[in-house]
Amino acid sequence: MFYSVKFFNVKWQSKGMVILISLLFYSLAAGCSPGTVFRGTQTNQESAVVLTSETPTGEPRGLPTLTLSPTPVPSVLPSPTGTPAPVEPEGCADPPEDYTLVHLNGYLFNQRTVFMLERAAERYHGEIDILGYAITQGSYTDAVSASFGTHSGGGAVDLSVMREGTYTVLYEEIEPLIQALRAAGFAAWLRDFDEVYPGSPIHIHAIAIGDRHLSPAAADQLIGLSGYFRGFTGLPGTPAVDRHGGPVICQWMIKAGYTDLRPTVTPLSPSLQE
Repeated sequence: MFYSVKFFNVKWQSKGMVILISLLFYSLAAGCSPGTVFRGTQTNQESAVVLTSETPTGEPRGLPTLTLSPTPVPSVLPSPTGTPAPVEPEGCADPPEDYTLVHLNGYLFNQRTVFMLERAAERYHGEIDILGYAITQGSYTDAVSASFGTHSGGGAVDLSVMREGTYTVLYEEIEPLIQALRAAGFAAWLRDFDEVYPGSPIHIHAIAIGDRHLSPAAADQLIGLSGYFRGFTGLPGTPAVDRHGGPVICQWMIKAGYTDLRPTVTPLSPSLQE
């Protein structure tokens, strides 16, 4: 009896040691750190166990603040480069200073004016024959008193804008012809019906810029208060705005002393715009 009890105790102690050693090896194999206790949390999945640490981790830290650095953007504003030189139209040629008197379609001109008319005709290519039937008044004449002296010297010419032999006004030809005359060196405007005096016919009036034989009245139509280079019609009285777009200014005109005399609009200061 005594031997049976003693054997039982030894056998039980042996089993206990085996269990203790097994638990120790299991802990070491699982990589557990001392002081850390795990508990199992049952999830919805069958037999699943999630191990959660109860080791203190301190106060939770917030998300880091993002600092955005502006991306450099290249400037699109152009650098000041000054006022570009005006682009001259085709046909903007310095006329020869030839003042030999010649007749064209029965009217008296100097050779300089004829050269300019020929240059305008080359550029125009329209129905109105400015070297023939269309000429209705030349230079060096006071035959038409209503012209108030603009034709009494050189460089002046009046041109009909009607179809030859008819009273049909070729309205679509007027603007191209005026621009051709201006490129050739004339200050040219349309004079509409009744615009010069009651009953005056429609026609184009042109003055050759830089002509040394211009009458005072013709010179005033270029640079006077109602003059071409000021953006007006050249007619006396209250200045009327040029309806053909303002003066064409060639380099040879600038060399001769002519310039754009139109007023420059000064922008209001910010304080005056409020």
